[in-house]
Amino acid sequence: MSTITWIGVVIIIAAGSFFVGGWFTKKRFKQEELEQQAEKAQSELEQYRQDVADHLDSTNKLINKLKDNYEQLAHHVQQSDHLLLSKKDLDDSQPFFSKETTEQLQASLSQRPERHSSNIVHDSQPTDYAAGESGLFRDEKKDTEQRQSA
Repeated sequence: MSTITWIGVVIIIAAGSFFVGGWFTKKRFKQEELEQQAEKAQSELEQYRQDVADHLDSTNKLINKLKDNYEQLAHHVQQSDHLLLSKKDLDDSQPFFSKETTEQLQASLSQRPERHSSNIVHDSQPTDYAAGESGLFRDEKKDTEQRQSA
């Protein structure tokens, strides 16, 4: 073989090697890129799991706090109920009104006239009745007519 043939074969092999090497290099770069994306996705997934775990932990703490508050409220209501029921049983002798008010009420009741039975018809006028003409029923026309004629 001649040198020109050898040079042609070397150039063809070099060009083929160049294209095959480029193809393998591109494949390798794509593989590295995919590996980076997979690692990124894995780290995002781990971060998401951590966020969810933190959220559930804080929710659990809030639920426990709510449960404790509810138990305290229920205990307080039971104590108040017990206190009110025990005070009701013990303080029946305590008057509703103060001593001075009770004395004033008794004095005003003793000054009232005794009531008669409801079957008896009263001939007297009610206490709020006005004797004679008053208000709208007063005859003012007669007064003005008498003044005009005089």
